[in-house]
Amino acid sequence: MVDQPERWSSPFTQVEMRRLWTYSDGALTAKGHRLPSGTARAGSWVLIDQATGNITGVVPPGEFSRRFRPVDQFADVPGLPTYLGTVTAPDGTAVVDLVLDRNPFMLANGPRRVARPHVLIVPRSHRDGWSSATAQELTARHTAMILVAAWYRSMDGGHVVFSANDSAPNLDYLHDMGVAGGTSADGGTDVAVTKNPRQEVQRAHLHAFYAERGRTQNHESSALEGYSVIAAGHRAFSAALGSDAVQVEPDSTKLTADISVAARPWGGSYCSYQLGVDGPFWVMPALGPSMDEFNRRLGRADGLKAEPDPNLGGAINLARPSLADARLHVAQRATAEQRASFGTFAAQHGLLTAVASPLRGECLLDVCLTVRLPHCEAYWLHGGGRSCRCAGVHLGPLGLAPERGREQRQARCVAVHQDAARLRLGRGRPRR
Repeated sequence: MVDQPERWSSPFTQVEMRRLWTYSDGALTAKGHRLPSGTARAGSWVLIDQATGNITGVVPPGEFSRRFRPVDQFADVPGLPTYLGTVTAPDGTAVVDLVLDRNPFMLANGPRRVARPHVLIVPRSHRDGWSSATAQELTARHTAMILVAAWYRSMDGGHVVFSANDSAPNLDYLHDMGVAGGTSADGGTDVAVTKNPRQEVQRAHLHAFYAERGRTQNHESSALEGYSVIAAGHRAFSAALGSDAVQVEPDSTKLTADISVAARPWGGSYCSYQLGVDGPFWVMPALGPSMDEFNRRLGRADGLKAEPDPNLGGAINLARPSLADARLHVAQRATAEQRASFGTFAAQHGLLTAVASPLRGECLLDVCLTVRLPHCEAYWLHGGGRSCRCAGVHLGPLGLAPERGREQRQARCVAVHQDAARLRLGRGRPRR
């Protein structure tokens, strides 16, 4: 939350609207702003046209949340054509989903002109930011991070860089729900609750950027610029950031609390950066020198432009290629190939070895990972880097145990350093 700005009046600028959530009642989609205390019609909501910034209507307290819902493009990740898989809890409850970005950053890299994936890790339950996540969600997220890092490494030795643009909880909307339910007064508040202006999808999600192992030509950028554009790859990044960034212990049980404390001066919204699974975890304000520098590094790494964005008040943003015309078809083909690559990666690492039901009571681990792929049977993947009876050996990160008789033929154990999640890869009914 931040102090109420002096100017929240029509017409709203694009910069101001980037700080407002988008809502829809099924027929109308608009930006919504709850009027603060001390103003006329405090607690009511003004509807703002996204194109013009003009106020188009006013909705009373309580009625707003009964009629409108925040727009959520990730409300049904398994239903998206770019869906990869889901990390689930021991009881089978879905915790986080993995999905490919529909607009890949790079479609023609290196001599073979290959496309590179861009995975998003999304909590199944709605969160405005990872600072609101549960311990189980953070554990499942880390499982997904390890898996994605290993998959990227299998593609020409690629590296991974993680980043998120997270918002503080949408307390204005939650308060209005209380008004609708009769548990809160219908007056306004003394502070404005604003969205992270860099968060384009209104749900927490972690970006997993692919970074080339070394310098590589980006042929797509080269064709646009008329000269050879070289992507610096992994070398463009470093573990440190500027003075406005705060380092937080990524594996701490207090992670969400530490993030919330660090982000309090920025209104609760923040951006994060982590180089690899084990690199330092940084949080920073959405609009500041460190986030500008991160976007410059990302541009150098990918062979793309990072330039001032007027919709962010001149802050540096990555200029992503559009999906217009022929590029859309190339991106769709690349996405299909990457989904197949993900399935192949799972198969090559022993994730497609069937587990006989008698083994379910023999594993020493408290929790195992369940793997399902389209048109395959149900499989187990043991996590935690420990010994278990069905393998009889200790395994390293994504390492395979040698063959150990009938039980080993039934179950290969792959360590992903996680004991508290199950993993389901792919969609479709398993064959019985």
